Amino acid sequence: MVNNNRIFTNDNCVGCNKCIAKCPCDEANVARIEGDKHKVYVDDSKCIACSECLRVCTHNARDYTDDTEQFLTDLESGKSINIIAAPSLRSNVPDWQRLIGYLKSSGVPEAYDTSYVADICTWAYLRYISANNAVGLISQPCPAIVNYIERYVPEHLNRLAPIHSPAMCTAVYMSKYMNIPGPYAFLSPCVAKCDEFNDPNTGGLIAYNVTFKKLLEQLLEKGVDYRGFEPAGYDNDAHGLGSVYSSPGGLKTNVERHVQDEWIFQIEGQPYVSQFLNDYAKEKGDVPFLVDILNCMHGCNVGTGAYREFDEVYDVGRVMHKVQKESMENKQGDNQHPGPCFDRFDKELDLSDFKRRYTPKKITPMFVDRAELDAAFAAMHKPTHDLRVHDCRRCGFTTCQEMAVAIAKGLNHKENCIDYYRGELKQVKP
Repeated sequence: MVNNNRIFTNDNCVGCNKCIAKCPCDEANVARIEGDKHKVYVDDSKCIACSECLRVCTHNARDYTDDTEQFLTDLESGKSINIIAAPSLRSNVPDWQRLIGYLKSSGVPEAYDTSYVADICTWAYLRYISANNAVGLISQPCPAIVNYIERYVPEHLNRLAPIHSPAMCTAVYMSKYMNIPGPYAFLSPCVAKCDEFNDPNTGGLIAYNVTFKKLLEQLLEKGVDYRGFEPAGYDNDAHGLGSVYSSPGGLKTNVERHVQDEWIFQIEGQPYVSQFLNDYAKEKGDVPFLVDILNCMHGCNVGTGAYREFDEVYDVGRVMHKVQKESMENKQGDNQHPGPCFDRFDKELDLSDFKRRYTPKKITPMFVDRAELDAAFAAMHKPTHDLRVHDCRRCGFTTCQEMAVAIAKGLNHKENCIDYYRGELKQVKP
């Protein structure tokens, strides 16, 4: 079934098939002919919200939904909503303190920085690994990675770290330890966060996923210039290296401050992360102490719902270098590491509060037999081996075999194949 949720196809689609080419999930795109137009839709049940299609589409034909409009509407109606901001707010919004100031002037009572509780997240990882000898864990701050594992490699669920993401750890901390009432809104660089917040395993603590991109776009549409407001800071304690969680290898940087001489494997970006997870499921040899994995090539700073673009990674790097330098200077008391002391967390926090579960949602691929495959090849006018390995990729698939499989599954159509038209022309009598 095709659902137009989260990431969806709009009327700009011309059927260029770039989305098919870049998607790591074989059955998540469904090609259709509508009149004289070719369009490619999203099957929401098989989509992991990695947003590669958003990145590569040059026709602005893929878009996504989040909770920004509802968040702003509820604030305007007088509803009290506390906010949690991702560390990447610093790298996406140059005047981010003024944005916080605007939101507080609009009725936000408390604004919490995820960076501080990211330090709690690091503490939780290390305490869990130590108590359970759980080497080989896969990190889970990235909901697109969680989506992929739950759907496509659920055999990894026993390796997926049973610790909440920094965003959810912040919500738990605010609710249980600071007695700050919800609802909470997360200022986010991530489209897939909506899946995390709507998951029954996260308790519904965060009610709004407000992406940077949609927030700034909607403020512009409303004629709101947040840069004219007085700057405001966060209401929680100063952060440590949790501020670099949004950068590639951010978790690795944090863990290495506390653990020496351990192998922490780092990987980012599609299709590499999906391929790695497929292969890691078969790994029988030595495994790393921890796998630091993110869906987006440049981390959350240039995430799927970020305001920054790929061509701004140099500016992002400059900002995050400054943030990391500042965090290194932020030592509390006799703590030898930047940020809060883990001894304090041991005394004040209960690790079980920051743990979560996962639910397998395994997708069973459609089965295609040889007869169905041959029929698809015949429909594409590919009777010979040479034609069946033409592999021109115009259909979006890497091989003609993959295209034939998609046709046999009903996910694509023969008219999307260039050889089909060549075959049709040959059959036309002069």
